[in-house]
Amino acid sequence: MTKVDYDIIVVGCGAAGTSAALAAAEEAKAQNLDIKIAILERASFEERGGNTRWTAAYMRMENIDNPAPNFIEDMLKFSDYYADEQYIRILHENAGSTLRWVESKGVDFDFLPTMFLTASKPRLLPVGGGRAIVDTLSLRARALGVEIIYETTAWDLVLDDSGNVKGLKVRIAEGETLTISTNAVILAAGGFQGSHEMMAQYIGRHAHKIPTVAEGGLFNKGEAIRMALRIGAKGQGQFDAFHAETVDPRSKREEAGVMMYPYGILVNQQGERFVDEGETTIDEQYEAVARKIFYECEGHIAYMISDQKMYDIPGHEEALQTEVPPIVADTIEELSKALDIPIEKLSKTVEGFNEACPTGEFLFNQKDGLAATEISPPKSNWSIPINKGPFIAYPIICCNVFTNGGLATDTNGRVLSGDNHPIPGLYAAGETSGLYYGKYPGGTSVLRCLVFGKRAGEHAVNLITSQQKAYL
Repeated sequence: MTKVDYDIIVVGCGAAGTSAALAAAEEAKAQNLDIKIAILERASFEERGGNTRWTAAYMRMENIDNPAPNFIEDMLKFSDYYADEQYIRILHENAGSTLRWVESKGVDFDFLPTMFLTASKPRLLPVGGGRAIVDTLSLRARALGVEIIYETTAWDLVLDDSGNVKGLKVRIAEGETLTISTNAVILAAGGFQGSHEMMAQYIGRHAHKIPTVAEGGLFNKGEAIRMALRIGAKGQGQFDAFHAETVDPRSKREEAGVMMYPYGILVNQQGERFVDEGETTIDEQYEAVARKIFYECEGHIAYMISDQKMYDIPGHEEALQTEVPPIVADTIEELSKALDIPIEKLSKTVEGFNEACPTGEFLFNQKDGLAATEISPPKSNWSIPINKGPFIAYPIICCNVFTNGGLATDTNGRVLSGDNHPIPGLYAAGETSGLYYGKYPGGTSVLRCLVFGKRAGEHAVNLITSQQKAYL
């Protein structure tokens, strides 16, 4: 075989990239192979890890060994059955064993408090969030000889005459371009939410106004997807959609979610309600609400209106991940002025809502059936009057957690061509690979990063083994 700089190059240092590199190093050690593996990361050491570094990394798991009930069915249904069923079944089958593998490296998992006071599915979390995954797996990978090269951006693939991946063009911090030779490339560099150009191209007009939910998303500029598409890779996932979250625009925190609005009302800049705030549990509706705010509300902003009863709800602090205090006023009229909302409109909206609220037992942690039906739109649950001042408001905008469009892969992470054939030596995992259509099934993104990152890393080693045998 031709001598290479690295046998395997992983692009990206998040959950998918670190799991791929570590799994490859472990597989090589198990086969007593002397292979060189590198992770290329465009960020600095302090900022490494892309989205994973900043996320709580919710996992849609009943416990560490078993996915939540109806896992496969929900993922298929939410995608209107466009998602790859075989991929989802492999994810379901390998979720527990992969998390046990991550746990064996030193990451603990627990059912910690989440932003979702009402949830239809359980959420398992790594203690320390996504950062614990990146730090732990990268440390283990380095101990096995994996080299991590920071402030280096991959921007193009190099193929041999037979169409096999043989190299990668990278740009280092000073701007110089180098070509690194390799036998396999695993693309794990996230989506394209950090690229205004690609956001405009695929998401559409004003997409540049959608901020990323965390700083890590700004490093996800889509080069990994583009370089594969240029050599004939097949796209997959809904390119004109992204996973959205309701966030306080004043906050400087990552993922500053505002998830208390089901217990109040949401109004637009005209002081009018525009959505059923209590349609279903918060974990199943916040994405649709965020999209509605961006696409239908003037200025792409809405306001949660509530009162002092909000502070009586157990766990309300978890559902308000912003560090910025609410806007407070003694009267609705004063609150209107503070928000620059027409006084008559907001007053009428709140009065109409209060009159429509039924009597009955308020239950914050489940759908309680307290429906306000005599207003439009109706509110299906948690309809309690807003009448205990001082009154409060939180501004809410739509943030981009990750983009849905990416590369088509098989269940081993091999990137597929437009004719559904694997491109030799090219893999993708995490948000660089496309999966989601329609509604995002919460708690599955980091999980699939780990499962398919690990599978891609292991398969890449076996590819190199087969190449070595053929050469001999």
